[in-house]
Amino acid sequence: MRRTALAVGVLFLSATACNFDSTKSSAGTASSTISSDPSRPDQTDALMQTSRDWAKAAMTSDVERILSYWADDAIVLEPDQHALIGKAAIRQMVQTSMKLPKFSITWSPESAVISKGGDMGYLIEHNRVSFADSTGKVHTQFGKAVTIWRKDASGAWKCVVDTWNGSPSQNVYPAV
Repeated sequence: MRRTALAVGVLFLSATACNFDSTKSSAGTASSTISSDPSRPDQTDALMQTSRDWAKAAMTSDVERILSYWADDAIVLEPDQHALIGKAAIRQMVQTSMKLPKFSITWSPESAVISKGGDMGYLIEHNRVSFADSTGKVHTQFGKAVTIWRKDASGAWKCVVDTWNGSPSQNVYPAV
Protein backbone atom coordinates (compact mmCIF):
# COMPACT_ATOMS: atom_id res chain seq x y z
CA MET A 1 0.00 0.00 0.00
CA ARG A 2 2.88 2.41 0.76
CA ARG A 3 4.30 1.77 -2.72
CA THR A 4 0.88 2.46 -4.24
CA ALA A 5 0.53 5.68 -2.26
CA LEU A 6 3.98 6.77 -3.39
CA ALA A 7 3.22 6.14 -7.04
CA VAL A 8 -0.11 7.91 -6.78
CA GLY A 9 1.59 10.82 -5.10
CA VAL A 10 4.12 11.11 -7.88
CA LEU A 11 1.59 11.19 -10.65
CA PHE A 12 -0.66 13.35 -8.56
CA LEU A 13 2.06 15.96 -8.42
CA SER A 14 2.61 15.77 -12.13
CA ALA A 15 -0.93 16.45 -12.97
CA THR A 16 -1.61 19.08 -10.40
CA ALA A 17 1.33 21.13 -11.31
CA CYS A 18 -0.20 23.02 -14.13
CA ASN A 19 -3.95 23.54 -14.21
CA PHE A 20 -6.27 26.47 -13.50
CA ASP A 21 -9.65 27.60 -14.71
CA SER A 22 -10.81 31.20 -14.80
CA THR A 23 -14.44 30.17 -14.58
CA LYS A 24 -16.60 28.93 -11.77
CA SER A 25 -16.03 25.24 -11.04
CA SER A 26 -18.77 22.65 -11.09
CA ALA A 27 -18.58 22.47 -7.30
CA GLY A 28 -19.57 26.13 -7.09
CA THR A 29 -16.20 27.40 -5.95
CA ALA A 30 -15.27 30.83 -7.15
CA SER A 31 -12.19 30.81 -9.30
CA SER A 32 -10.03 33.79 -9.99
CA THR A 33 -7.48 34.94 -12.47
CA ILE A 34 -4.86 37.25 -11.08
CA SER A 35 -2.20 38.92 -13.19
CA SER A 36 0.52 41.20 -11.93
CA ASP A 37 0.14 43.03 -15.26
CA PRO A 38 -3.60 43.50 -15.94
CA SER A 39 -2.84 44.87 -19.39
CA ARG A 40 -1.72 41.36 -20.48
CA PRO A 41 -4.60 38.97 -19.80
CA ASP A 42 -3.57 37.01 -22.89
CA GLN A 43 -0.48 35.79 -21.01
CA THR A 44 -2.58 34.48 -18.12
CA ASP A 45 -4.99 32.82 -20.52
CA ALA A 46 -2.13 31.20 -22.43
CA LEU A 47 -0.59 29.74 -19.28
CA MET A 48 -3.92 28.44 -18.06
CA GLN A 49 -4.62 26.88 -21.46
CA THR A 50 -1.21 25.21 -21.40
CA SER A 51 -2.12 23.66 -18.07
CA ARG A 52 -5.48 22.48 -19.40
CA ASP A 53 -3.75 20.95 -22.42
CA TRP A 54 -1.36 19.16 -20.06
CA ALA A 55 -4.29 17.76 -18.09
CA LYS A 56 -5.68 16.33 -21.33
CA ALA A 57 -2.27 14.84 -22.14
CA ALA A 58 -2.18 13.23 -18.68
CA MET A 59 -5.30 11.24 -19.61
CA THR A 60 -3.32 9.47 -22.34
CA SER A 61 -0.61 6.85 -22.08
CA ASP A 62 1.83 9.00 -24.05
CA VAL A 63 4.64 9.44 -21.51
CA GLU A 64 6.73 11.69 -23.77
CA ARG A 65 3.77 13.99 -24.42
CA ILE A 66 3.11 14.24 -20.68
CA LEU A 67 6.80 14.94 -20.00
CA SER A 68 6.95 17.65 -22.66
CA TYR A 69 5.21 20.10 -20.34
CA TRP A 70 8.08 20.00 -17.82
CA ALA A 71 11.31 21.90 -18.39
CA ASP A 72 14.43 19.73 -18.69
CA ASP A 73 15.56 20.98 -15.26
CA ALA A 74 12.13 20.71 -13.60
CA ILE A 75 11.79 19.75 -9.95
CA VAL A 76 8.86 17.73 -8.62
CA LEU A 77 8.31 17.95 -4.86
CA GLU A 78 6.05 15.11 -3.78
CA PRO A 79 4.74 14.95 -0.22
CA ASP A 80 7.08 13.03 2.11
CA GLN A 81 9.52 12.13 -0.70
CA HIS A 82 12.89 13.33 -1.94
CA ALA A 83 12.82 15.86 -4.76
CA LEU A 84 12.68 14.50 -8.30
CA ILE A 85 15.08 16.54 -10.40
CA GLY A 86 15.06 16.46 -14.18
CA LYS A 87 13.06 14.58 -16.76
CA ALA A 88 14.67 11.16 -16.18
CA ALA A 89 13.47 11.08 -12.56
CA ILE A 90 10.09 12.54 -13.48
CA ARG A 91 9.69 10.00 -16.32
CA GLN A 92 10.15 7.18 -13.80
CA MET A 93 7.42 8.68 -11.60
CA VAL A 94 4.99 9.01 -14.50
CA GLN A 95 5.65 5.46 -15.73
CA THR A 96 5.23 4.01 -12.23
CA SER A 97 1.94 5.84 -11.71
CA MET A 98 0.58 4.67 -15.06
CA LYS A 99 1.12 1.05 -13.99
CA LEU A 100 -1.26 1.37 -11.04
CA PRO A 101 -4.56 -0.48 -11.54
CA LYS A 102 -7.42 1.88 -12.44
CA PHE A 103 -5.17 4.90 -12.11
CA SER A 104 -6.52 8.24 -13.27
CA ILE A 105 -5.65 11.84 -12.63
CA THR A 106 -7.38 15.08 -13.46
CA TRP A 107 -6.90 18.68 -12.45
CA SER A 108 -8.23 22.14 -12.99
CA PRO A 109 -6.82 25.62 -12.40
CA GLU A 110 -8.24 28.01 -9.87
CA SER A 111 -5.94 31.04 -10.28
CA ALA A 112 -2.86 32.25 -12.14
CA VAL A 113 -0.25 34.97 -11.76
CA ILE A 114 2.11 36.14 -14.50
CA SER A 115 5.25 38.20 -13.82
CA LYS A 116 5.44 41.74 -15.18
CA GLY A 117 8.11 40.56 -17.60
CA GLY A 118 5.72 37.88 -18.88
CA ASP A 119 8.33 35.09 -18.74
CA MET A 120 7.40 33.52 -15.39
CA GLY A 121 4.11 32.54 -13.80
CA TYR A 122 2.50 30.29 -11.26
CA LEU A 123 -0.77 28.45 -10.94
CA ILE A 124 -2.92 27.38 -7.99
CA GLU A 125 -4.97 24.31 -8.84
CA HIS A 126 -6.90 21.36 -7.52
CA ASN A 127 -6.66 17.77 -8.59
CA ARG A 128 -8.17 14.34 -8.14
CA VAL A 129 -6.32 11.03 -8.30
CA SER A 130 -7.98 7.61 -8.33
CA PHE A 131 -6.41 4.16 -8.13
CA ALA A 132 -7.31 0.64 -7.02
CA ASP A 133 -5.72 -0.98 -3.98
CA SER A 134 -4.61 -4.63 -3.81
CA THR A 135 -8.22 -5.74 -3.23
CA GLY A 136 -9.48 -3.84 -6.27
CA LYS A 137 -11.21 -1.15 -4.24
CA VAL A 138 -10.88 2.24 -5.96
CA HIS A 139 -9.67 5.14 -3.80
CA THR A 140 -9.94 8.81 -4.72
CA GLN A 141 -7.75 11.52 -3.24
CA PHE A 142 -8.14 15.28 -3.61
CA GLY A 143 -5.18 17.62 -3.66
CA LYS A 144 -4.13 21.23 -4.01
CA ALA A 145 -1.04 22.27 -5.94
CA VAL A 146 1.28 25.08 -6.92
CA THR A 147 3.20 24.97 -10.17
CA ILE A 148 5.78 27.47 -11.30
CA TRP A 149 6.27 28.07 -15.02
CA ARG A 150 8.75 29.86 -17.26
CA LYS A 151 8.87 30.44 -20.97
CA ASP A 152 11.54 28.56 -22.89
CA ALA A 153 13.59 29.97 -25.76
CA SER A 154 10.71 29.35 -28.19
CA GLY A 155 8.20 31.17 -25.96
CA ALA A 156 6.42 27.98 -24.81
CA TRP A 157 5.42 27.65 -21.14
CA LYS A 158 7.27 24.87 -19.28
CA CYS A 159 6.65 23.76 -15.70
CA VAL A 160 9.80 24.20 -13.61
CA VAL A 161 8.50 23.40 -10.11
CA ASP A 162 5.58 21.10 -9.35
CA THR A 163 4.42 20.54 -5.78
CA TRP A 164 1.20 19.49 -4.06
CA ASN A 165 -0.37 18.12 -0.91
CA GLY A 166 -3.65 16.58 0.12
CA SER A 167 -6.84 18.54 0.38
CA PRO A 168 -9.94 17.82 2.46
CA SER A 169 -12.18 18.87 -0.43
CA GLN A 170 -12.21 19.07 -4.20
CA ASN A 171 -11.38 22.80 -4.47
CA VAL A 172 -8.56 24.90 -3.06
CA TYR A 173 -10.47 28.13 -2.46
CA PRO A 174 -13.59 28.20 -0.28
CA ALA A 175 -16.96 28.62 -1.94
CA VAL A 176 -18.07 32.23 -2.30
